Amino acid sequence: MEPLLNPRRAEVRWWVGRFDLLEGLERPSMDLDRTIRRVEMRTLRQHRDLRRHIQRLNVPEWDMLAYQAIAEGAYGHVRLAALLPFSPFEGADPEVFALDGERRSLHRNPPFDDGVEGVSAHLCLYFRGDRIERRWTAEYGLLELFDLGRRHLAAEDIWRKENYWPTEDAPHGNRARPAPPRPDLKIERLRAPEIS
Repeated sequence: MEPLLNPRRAEVRWWVGRFDLLEGLERPSMDLDRTIRRVEMRTLRQHRDLRRHIQRLNVPEWDMLAYQAIAEGAYGHVRLAALLPFSPFEGADPEVFALDGERRSLHRNPPFDDGVEGVSAHLCLYFRGDRIERRWTAEYGLLELFDLGRRHLAAEDIWRKENYWPTEDAPHGNRARPAPPRPDLKIERLRAPEIS
């Protein structure tokens, strides 16, 4: 089916005209981290993993809400991209990709690597069946989402160098079980600093 005729386009365009929701995602995250910005259309079209993910949804690139930020650490200088194909305000998870750098990892998501180990850019940030306090939600804003990606890249770097995953190591697949509840992991919602 032609992407422009796909009836799911309305779902992917959940953000169009919803300035209140965009404000909640973007502020104060973009004020606190000046590297966070919208992904350019050229990047959505040219980056193999982003293009393939959007093609699987069969929608035009311009329908996709996508952000990027810079991550820097022992792993190098990496662009992270977050695609939000469905509304995180309704519980949909974003898809986060490392656009640059080493791809060999214990926790990257297939099938976007077509089953070939070590070539996926799609980060596996948490087990989707985990309880809410262990997952990113829209109330945390983009800063916390990209910080989650940065922590993941740091864990990958340690795994590559020392052969162990330095944080909780959730299994992959549909048969995996959720981690036990830990309400103490829930963090405060990101809020803009008060001006006095």
